[in-house]
Amino acid sequence: MSLAACGTENAGGGPTGESSLDPSATESSSASTDGAADCAPGDALPEASGDVGDAPTFTWPETCAPEGLQVEVLSEGDGREVGAGAAVLANYAGHVWGNDTEFDSSFSRGTPSMFSLNRVIDGWATGIPGATEGSRLLISVPPDLGYGPSGGNPDAGIGAEDTIVFVVDVVATYNADDAGQADAAALETPDLPVTVEGDLGSPATIAVDADATDPAEPDVYRLAEGTGEPVAMGQSVAVNYTVTFWDGSSTETSWADVSAEGVVSPTAGPLVSMMGQGTIFDLLDGVPVGSRVVLVAPASGDSPAIAVVADVLGAA
Repeated sequence: MSLAACGTENAGGGPTGESSLDPSATESSSASTDGAADCAPGDALPEASGDVGDAPTFTWPETCAPEGLQVEVLSEGDGREVGAGAAVLANYAGHVWGNDTEFDSSFSRGTPSMFSLNRVIDGWATGIPGATEGSRLLISVPPDLGYGPSGGNPDAGIGAEDTIVFVVDVVATYNADDAGQADAAALETPDLPVTVEGDLGSPATIAVDADATDPAEPDVYRLAEGTGEPVAMGQSVAVNYTVTFWDGSSTETSWADVSAEGVVSPTAGPLVSMMGQGTIFDLLDGVPVGSRVVLVAPASGDSPAIAVVADVLGAA
């Protein structure tokens, strides 16, 4: 079971591991580098000028792209460290090796993008963890860790043999062991049809009460209210969660460590969902960041009713 299979999705900016980029993120295309497959690997990375927060300017070496994944920290921040599978808020610009025209850039859109490292190209999933908030990274991604396995990305001008290069400014990270605010204000939740275990500020589990009636429509129960800004439609929201079928036949979590029998974590790390796309997380509209909520949704087709306990980690 996964939330994607229960009418939810993981959406956000950033180069995805699918065959095409997020359409909203692709504003310009560039020509593929000719002869990339025949070029002997070099040993130099491009220079990327500009301060953290500003769009970079690339100066390319006369040599060809180096072998393998290359990550250079251009400026090291002093914030939290990005963990594996994290949800990351970042600014970035991407180029095909040797091409001055970006194929994707959050800088040009004027706002950072939020994405899950579980849903991006392998070069990002491997190259970004370990960086700290506030850092600027230069990442050279070989074809096998980029779009090569999917035959390139023609819409973005990326060939199957192309190395792609990014500058990534890490703005914020939400990690697999993160939870909502420990000091969130607990709220009264009458008629709550589930039992939630786990202190505020720690991972939580959920079980549907034996006498609970299946939900007739989607609903949200606010267990604790954080002090962050309210989530709004059109934003991307990062949540850690535990989800269960109403009959308790399957339970999964995004938290890296949830101590409960029968709870599995197939892919640890926060889910990133775009608000307003018709998923269960649209119920978070108006919920402040830092809060803990229970979301319920009725059965749909072959999918049974579900209950979710979710901590709102961030939104952008």
